[in-house]
Amino acid sequence: MAYTRDVIKDKATELALQAGVRGQFPVPLETIANYLGYQSVQFSPDDSTSNVSGAVNHRQKKIYINSTDSARRQMFTLAHELGHVALHGESEGDFIDFRSDGPNDHRENEADGFAAELLMPENHFRATWMQWEGIASVVAATYGVSPTAATVRARVLGLKS
Repeated sequence: MAYTRDVIKDKATELALQAGVRGQFPVPLETIANYLGYQSVQFSPDDSTSNVSGAVNHRQKKIYINSTDSARRQMFTLAHELGHVALHGESEGDFIDFRSDGPNDHRENEADGFAAELLMPENHFRATWMQWEGIASVVAATYGVSPTAATVRARVLGLKS
């Protein structure tokens, strides 16, 4: 089942509300993971996992995050993996997310959209972007994400070409 952007936005907003973190920036993702019954753990990659950003194991109720990534990338990865939990659930199996610029299936795009909405809610982000006149590094700091993530979010929302 593919989700529309509006449905993803609603699901991210509802989850933040239910977990009691709506309006908190940077978003306390560990609180959301705990609310969903998952634990976030870092892993130290070896040769076979050096290209893995994150993974979800539903049986163990664990979300694995690559410890060698920057804190801001780890945050986006955790939000992305929470997107898999919230949108795709256990019925679609475990997820392993690789670092890749290749084509993604719709579930990966949905998880990215969920992460962006969870970390940088549209209405709040629009106001922050305008307040800081599109200075991506300052906007990114508000949300605890990378300037690249903030710039991509601005493009998706039509705030930057």
